[in-house]
This record gives sequence, structure tokens and C-alpha cells, in this order.
Amino acid sequence: MVLGPILMILIVVGIVAGVIYLLRLFGVAGPVGSSQVTHDRAMAVLKERYAKGEIDSTEFTERKKLLAD
Repeated sequence: MVLGPILMILIVVGIVAGVIYLLRLFGVAGPVGSSQVTHDRAMAVLKERYAKGEIDSTEFTERKKLLAD
């Protein structure tokens, strides 16, 4: 009788912890210090746009400087 509610609370806590783990694993809700990951992703998108020819070299250089700051 006492173990039922305790087990139910543990199951709910386990499900919430699992959902948080999966969200962080797939990058939906990164850790607090994820600014480096965001910077790397932005730089990758910038390089991809430059490689596709969507932006020219001067715009690439300007945006790269902005990302460095």
C-alpha cells in the first residue's frame, strides 16, 4: 500500500529525466554553456553559404569577423 505511490513517483521522475536526456542528446535543449556549439553551428552555416555561392568573399569575411566577436 505504501510502495504504490512511491513507485509511481519514481516512474514519473524517471520519465521526466529520460525526456530531458533525449532533448539534450538531440540538441533541442542544450546545456547552459552551449554558446560554443551555437558558434560552431553558425560558422558551419556561413561556410556552407559561401561554398554554395550565396554570399561573396567580402560578405563572408565581414560575417566571420562578427561571429568572432
